[in-house]
Amino acid sequence: MTEDPPAAISGVYCTVVARNYLPQALSLYTSIQKHEPHRPFVILVIDGVPAGLEDMYPGVRFAELNFLGLTSRELLDLATIYDVVELSTAVKPLFLQRLRDEFDQAVYLDPDTYLISPLVEIESLVEEHGVVLTPHLLEPITPGESFRSEVNSLTVGVHNLGFCAVGRGSDKFLDWWWSHLERECLIYPLLGLFVDQKWVDVGSVLFDAHSFRHYGYNIAHWNLHEREFERRGSNYYMIRTDEPLRLLHFSGFDPKDPEAISVRQNISLREKGLNSAAYSTLSREYAALLLDIRQKINATSSYAYSHDLSGRLLTKRLRRTYRQELLKGGLSYLPSPFIESDRAKFARWRLTSLMQQMTGAAGDAAIGLKYAFPDAYGILKRVVPSLYGQVREQLLRQGQIRR
Repeated sequence: MTEDPPAAISGVYCTVVARNYLPQALSLYTSIQKHEPHRPFVILVIDGVPAGLEDMYPGVRFAELNFLGLTSRELLDLATIYDVVELSTAVKPLFLQRLRDEFDQAVYLDPDTYLISPLVEIESLVEEHGVVLTPHLLEPITPGESFRSEVNSLTVGVHNLGFCAVGRGSDKFLDWWWSHLERECLIYPLLGLFVDQKWVDVGSVLFDAHSFRHYGYNIAHWNLHEREFERRGSNYYMIRTDEPLRLLHFSGFDPKDPEAISVRQNISLREKGLNSAAYSTLSREYAALLLDIRQKINATSSYAYSHDLSGRLLTKRLRRTYRQELLKGGLSYLPSPFIESDRAKFARWRLTSLMQQMTGAAGDAAIGLKYAFPDAYGILKRVVPSLYGQVREQLLRQGQIRR
């Protein structure tokens, strides 16, 4: 069985990475070149494009954070309040907006995704709906399963934002999404947040996004159990629906151990019946490509915004404290950890922020206490209402999330 040749698709594909994840982005590019060789592809590198990379990959358009249209200080503030995962996801709506200034459509793909065949369905869907998303799951999970549960979608969101396609009519959605991600793109399970994805649970309803129910899109360790596929000739098809396999997502993939499927689970997936012959073939192909590119570009594991200019680690708690100061209006006086003339001032601020960091940690502990010991929390409310009021105020204030 063979497919008809795909029609030409307008628009651009794009991804966001830090330098340590460039091999994944370039592996994605290689797959795009194989299946859609005329497709424009833009990689936004949040901590700067390494010298010489553009000459090695002339078909790729590389961009840095200044492409987003923010001031240099705004960009440094984002790099301070967010860790590498949060920053990479926070800038996504701005990146798509800038690309939409040039192209009718923009399709974001996570750097660790891999095209298996052209994404021929997307253009017409984006034209019709403006925003197209892919859900983590398409089928209910049988109660009592030992290693998978729909609880995962409650934790990280209904849709996986490793894929997001936008076109005409998406501006209001992107503006709204950025209005939250500018300061609220947090991995903060205590407050029910998981970077950009949980916000889109809300935004998909507010802006009538299309949830694309195609079994061949965005296949990863979280849905392999419902997405069996097989090879027929030179192509791959979904066994259950006969749809062509389009896009694999190698989330948490270790190319030196492809049989592990993903290292992001708290259990081994080796013996769970997920690693079919067809999947194993493609995962080994991807692993070999990824390792080859790592060696070719001499990939680094360092992240430019992990430490301040004095070489001290910017901890998660320090970033949260800096963020809270910005939200209180501290932009005019807060020193930056990435500006040389602010080096001494930031060192002093870091020292004076210790009490605020402890207060923030106590607030998180109070949130945890509320849910770990709900009866004790209820007793506190009845017996010492004034103290309960103080604790509750701290809970509401802690995340500085708009409610």
